[in-house]
Amino acid sequence: MPHQMADKRRVYLACRAIFAGDKAQLRRPKKVREEIVKRPWALGSLTHDLGIEKVVEILRDLLERRVFESELKAKVEFPELFHSSPDQEVQRETSEIDAARSAAEALEEIASAEHIDGESEDEFGEDTKNETSVEQAAPRQAVVLPSLYPTYIPYKTQHLILNETQRILEESCFEFVQKWLPTVLSGKEWDCASSMELTKWTRLLAKKADKIPREAFNSGGAPLTEVLFATNKLRHSAVHRISTSARGIQDLVKSAVTLASTLGDQRRASQLEEMCYELDSKIKAMELNKNALENSVIAGIDDIQRLRDELDRKEKEMIVNMVRSDQENKNVIGDLLEDSVSRILEGKSESDDEVKADQDENGGSD
Repeated sequence: MPHQMADKRRVYLACRAIFAGDKAQLRRPKKVREEIVKRPWALGSLTHDLGIEKVVEILRDLLERRVFESELKAKVEFPELFHSSPDQEVQRETSEIDAARSAAEALEEIASAEHIDGESEDEFGEDTKNETSVEQAAPRQAVVLPSLYPTYIPYKTQHLILNETQRILEESCFEFVQKWLPTVLSGKEWDCASSMELTKWTRLLAKKADKIPREAFNSGGAPLTEVLFATNKLRHSAVHRISTSARGIQDLVKSAVTLASTLGDQRRASQLEEMCYELDSKIKAMELNKNALENSVIAGIDDIQRLRDELDRKEKEMIVNMVRSDQENKNVIGDLLEDSVSRILEGKSESDDEVKADQDENGGSD
């Protein structure tokens, strides 16, 4: 049974982030249904509006045609979702750059002064820098949409990703030092990866690098210190709770992949690469949804503007009709007053005119 394009588009947008990776290979109705049922907080409104059977049918059709697997197939199926105007692209790019600059400034400040003296007055105040009001006074014909960019994930999720990434790297550094610098650990209380935080492990490796065989590192040509200290941003962002854009988080995890690979820890490098892939997949799903939301609102605003134009036209027409009717009434009153004045000046009464009119109508008096 063919489904409406609007329903298919809605299902694709709601489920793109879910049916990714291995789940894009699902085909059996039971398995597809299970993925829907266990996410009522995310798909409840979808199944309520369309019905779960219809949602499953649409999903199976999209899955069988590999629309979730291939972005090219998705673009062919839903070209409007991937379209954005040059102005939108510029706005998004600018917002990402601004977010990256703000995060970089915060990290630079932390790096130059690790210990912060005291708390800022507004540390626990409301942060309104990312809030956007839609109630700003603006000309009715020039609606400015609040920006949905840069893309952020919930801070709880960011904290989990960065802390786990930091933990993985600390384990990688510890095992590397155990293997290549065992004497450094002897006599110390560094008996596990958690004994030191990431920045201290990387400083230790940078300081002792000349005592480690060159073949122990797989830096890929990049300077070792650059690879080691690139992860400082990751540690500072995690420890100092710096809210970072989703793309910024992805960059931090990429730096972790590079460090794990450099230390020859392919197992952990693979784990981190998989985290990067998941981040990229989910970010693209968020951006696609943002794109659809913006385009939908823009189309809706265009419809509203057309209605406004029509209402403005009717308003002007009503005013013109009012003025014209008033003028016509004025003219009628003027004619009546002129007749009255003439009759008064001729010494006739209104009843005389009525009698004369009756006589004329009846063909004269007897």
